[in-house]
Amino acid sequence: MVAKIIHDLSDLVQLMLKGLARTKAWQRQLAGHLEDVDRLLQVLRMTIAMENAHDEIAGAAEAVAAACRRAGASLAGSRADSSSLQAMALIGKLGDKLRAAFASLP
Repeated sequence: MVAKIIHDLSDLVQLMLKGLARTKAWQRQLAGHLEDVDRLLQVLRMTIAMENAHDEIAGAAEAVAAACRRAGASLAGSRADSSSLQAMALIGKLGDKLRAAFASLP
């Protein structure tokens, strides 16, 4: 389940980055936040692959979730289109699921 969440979140972030025009200020800001999420997902993958302590993995997952929340919050008050808003809501939910999944593991 955790692997699917990571995969889905990574795919959605990549699709958003690929399809996001960077002509408006909110688009450039969102792209920066999404690049942070992508980078933190890479850190999480490496932390898991290196079989680090559970606390380190949970911390990396929390960092991903926080970056997802920041990315979503960056759209507050913007003129973002509804599909971008919906995609960011889904990214936020996936980030929260990821954090919860690692918090519940022993």
